[in-house]
Amino acid sequence: MAKSKTMTKPRAAKKGKKATTGTATGSRKVKAAVTSAAGAADTLGTTPVSVNPVTSEREPKAQPRTSAQIKSQTQTQTQTKSEAKLINSHQKQAETAALSPSVAVSAPVAAAPATARPGKSELFARALKAHQTGNIDEAISLYGAVLRQNPDQPDVWNNLGVALRRSKRLDASLMAYRRAAELRPGNAGLWSNMGNCLREMMRFDEAAAAHAKALELDASIKSHPFNAGLVYRDTNRFDQAIAHFDAALAIDPDYVDANWDKALAQLAMGQFDAGWAGYETRRKLADNPIRPLESVPEWDGKTDLRGKRLLLRAEQGFGDMIQFARFVPLVAKKAAHIILECRGELIPVMRTVSGVGTIVEKGAKLPPFDLHVPLLSLPYVLKINAPDLHRISTDPYISAPKGKQARLSPPAGTVLKVGLIWAGKLNPRDRSCPLELLLPLMAQKGASFYSFQVDDRRGDIAKLGAGALITDMGDHIHDFGDSAVLMRDMDLIITIDSAPAHLAGALGLPVWMLQLYTTDWRWMVNRADSPWYPTMRIYRQLSPGDWQDAIGYLKQDFDVLLQARLREILK
Repeated sequence: MAKSKTMTKPRAAKKGKKATTGTATGSRKVKAAVTSAAGAADTLGTTPVSVNPVTSEREPKAQPRTSAQIKSQTQTQTQTKSEAKLINSHQKQAETAALSPSVAVSAPVAAAPATARPGKSELFARALKAHQTGNIDEAISLYGAVLRQNPDQPDVWNNLGVALRRSKRLDASLMAYRRAAELRPGNAGLWSNMGNCLREMMRFDEAAAAHAKALELDASIKSHPFNAGLVYRDTNRFDQAIAHFDAALAIDPDYVDANWDKALAQLAMGQFDAGWAGYETRRKLADNPIRPLESVPEWDGKTDLRGKRLLLRAEQGFGDMIQFARFVPLVAKKAAHIILECRGELIPVMRTVSGVGTIVEKGAKLPPFDLHVPLLSLPYVLKINAPDLHRISTDPYISAPKGKQARLSPPAGTVLKVGLIWAGKLNPRDRSCPLELLLPLMAQKGASFYSFQVDDRRGDIAKLGAGALITDMGDHIHDFGDSAVLMRDMDLIITIDSAPAHLAGALGLPVWMLQLYTTDWRWMVNRADSPWYPTMRIYRQLSPGDWQDAIGYLKQDFDVLLQARLREILK
């Protein structure tokens, strides 16, 4: 949705970290990564349950092993110290687990007959297998059965914490980690895992302390400084985040996740030269959506495009595509013909971007082309710096499609029509603002509100009994072209960080955006405006999860705007 231009007093942010997991004992140990719901690779302890708690936390190197059904948005990587594979995403948390070959995990074990009671080792093996194959609820149940038989098993408590965190039962996960730490306080991976959980709970000070403990115990595992850096990233202390990412890269220069998050931190700080170069690391992420095209050369920004057909490849989400479409006119001046690949919902508005010759829906057969480049690589190959961005972002670059008209019937006395978006997708984090917090905006006469929600959160209007205050436009929106037409008839867009915010900004409309405390790189820090959209104002949370101040500042500005419009009518 869209944003606007009022200012809030910028505030500094806090810090955050990530974690690894428990360690196993025995003559030989192997670690396995299991992806959490947040995208982090959690370490699973695999010490046989018949063994007493271990005192030594250091392990010999072992052969890496990964889970068969890991679902993650990031790249799997080899961890040098523990030889664990970590799967991390942009919002990932690297948590590691130790697997002992003495525990058989070849296949799920059928439930034992009622007359037979499975042994602790058998239950643990079944729990571990269920965990590795993504049967998290079953794993939680089986870990619980093991612990009821013998509660003094730190690896089992750790694994239970990993599974509970993956299922978003964070309070229970933290309890399990604390029980494991009581039994094995010297395990660095366990403290790192605990820090991951605390970070996800937005208990950043405690998360930082847990990661500091992990680093004190063992700073040689790359995920430990990386996870710690995530705490600083999430609290907008990007310089400290970069220092921790650099520490991880000193251990493994090819650590994809550290290179990726470092690049985003650099972009958030306005370090565009280094940031755009590092942004290319996204190509190595496991969830990279760029279509592979090896038969035709990729444009490097140097090859002469005169007489050439250049394909701009689709990637990332709707908002990213809208944001980076501003660079299309620049490259269109260099090429004979531009072919733009994008998702179908974007086609109506992408047709309006200057320089676009042919539109191809993502996944469809491509027309002939001479060179190609991902759309989000354009600022890198074009060497876009801060002055360049300021220069090219001054004017709207998307228009509402022709041939469509909004049919609004605002109540008599309306002087301000406001488009509203309060909820979005949960990934990488929930950016939504409860609709009830915005109802005070609607207390005054003269403003009419229109919902641009197109998902099940449209139902929030009825739940709150706000149908007399908000007109639901969801039935009229089928693509971004429809949204653009309706937005064009608005005086203001109030939105969370979402694709419609980018659309409103690209249209050059006044857009006021409510921003989480943990900022996305593109909105940078400590500023109420945006280098991407000059008509945008940003209202930031001043503390994690608290919308009170942000909405308070927005309401003040809204009241001023509304009163100004009313005075104009009276003149």
